[in-house]
Amino acid sequence: MNDEFENALAWFCSAPARWIKDGKDNLAAGAEWIWEVMQGDFNDNASTAQVVTGTVISMIPFVDQLCDVRDLVANCKKLEKEPEQSWHWFSLALTLIGLIPGLGSLLKGCLKVLFAGGRKAAAVSGVTPRLALHLDEAIVQLNKFFARPEVIAALKAMKWDNPHRRLAAEIKKVVGRVNTGALMGAFDHVAGATKRLLGLVTKWGSGDLASRAADLLRKIDQVRQGASRHLAEAVSPLRNALEGLARRLEIQADMAHRAYLNSVNPHAFAKVSEAEEIAALNKAKPVWVDTTTKVAYRKVNHPPVAPPGWTSTAPDPMRGRHPLNDAHKTFNTIQALTIPPGTKLYRVVDPASFDNSICWMSETEFTKLKSKDDWRRRFAVWANWNSNGEFIVYTVPPGPGLNVWEGVTASQRLDKTDFVLEGGARQIVVDPSHIDKSHISPRKKTGWGYDDLGTNNGLVGVPVQKNHVR
Repeated sequence: MNDEFENALAWFCSAPARWIKDGKDNLAAGAEWIWEVMQGDFNDNASTAQVVTGTVISMIPFVDQLCDVRDLVANCKKLEKEPEQSWHWFSLALTLIGLIPGLGSLLKGCLKVLFAGGRKAAAVSGVTPRLALHLDEAIVQLNKFFARPEVIAALKAMKWDNPHRRLAAEIKKVVGRVNTGALMGAFDHVAGATKRLLGLVTKWGSGDLASRAADLLRKIDQVRQGASRHLAEAVSPLRNALEGLARRLEIQADMAHRAYLNSVNPHAFAKVSEAEEIAALNKAKPVWVDTTTKVAYRKVNHPPVAPPGWTSTAPDPMRGRHPLNDAHKTFNTIQALTIPPGTKLYRVVDPASFDNSICWMSETEFTKLKSKDDWRRRFAVWANWNSNGEFIVYTVPPGPGLNVWEGVTASQRLDKTDFVLEGGARQIVVDPSHIDKSHISPRKKTGWGYDDLGTNNGLVGVPVQKNHVR
């Protein structure tokens, strides 16, 4: 093995003692070393530091090729166990995006960081996550990635003076290149490298190791046989996820470069993570949160049958733009309803929220709200979901009306805690693709302040509210 290859292997694990003892002439030890490195897997519980460090390592020439091989092996292992699990194919597509020819190491590194949160969310839920809900955590990881000295040097060398905006522009370019042919080409490229390495394992290794290498080759070939159809199904939702990610990065760039008038600017705030919210609640519980083992409004466990013209709330990983996956679980009661033209719907948002998202309420429910605490309690909205501060109004345009899901809001419990939001208000869930963006009002202030876990902030210096649609 040449020195570059040896050094790359050493990034993942130390060389076997027999390799060193025999003066690097023990080919069996070399085969075992290669095999061990190739058995990488996605660490679904990786910390931010581990994700960022791993991404930096993957930007080193030659090491990045081994990272690609390890990622493909991890994908193929999961697909071999659950070949019809749509999320695993979507995860493979995320891996292959970074292998499309022409993408620089820095862009590939940024994409690895941003996609890590989606993979982790899917590992917890077992289905394709609503990636939009995890973008804020992804941005946090990305910012830590940008803060690394070696990444700062790379940003300067490439003249990325506004990295969030530049990254958004680069991702938009990638969207236009995402198609079945490009993904299959990337698969074949990394599969070829994987097979060459497995060839060394077979040639140098023991009979048992050669047998395991042959089994892995079989798994890769099996995945390859079904890849074209499954990756074709992943293209549309993948493009939509990338477009949403690009828009979120543009918002981040905009917030980072707003003017400040000698005061705190809420538009520069990023929503807290769930872990940060739990930590804050353990220190001081606000009045809108209950501590209880029981809930007042149990969630709907089974999605209702969607009539013609309605979007199903059932998990559907490959559906496409703006899925309502698992939205029924935010309801205590749920019914399909057509809202007539001229009706006004209200949506509370924070500066980073999209206007045309799924959660709304009637004008009657909105006027009942007396405070931010009232909104959080009755509509069961955790701070890591929505920091509030502004609202918009959607007027149903002329025509057949708007098909929505409507019902009583279910109670919401923070994962593995006794912290509960009561619920009980009547909420409305809308497929964003059914919303005519031209009928969304300009943003207005709620008057509740821009908050972070219930802490109010002054409004001095807040710029004019800016709509965000996708």
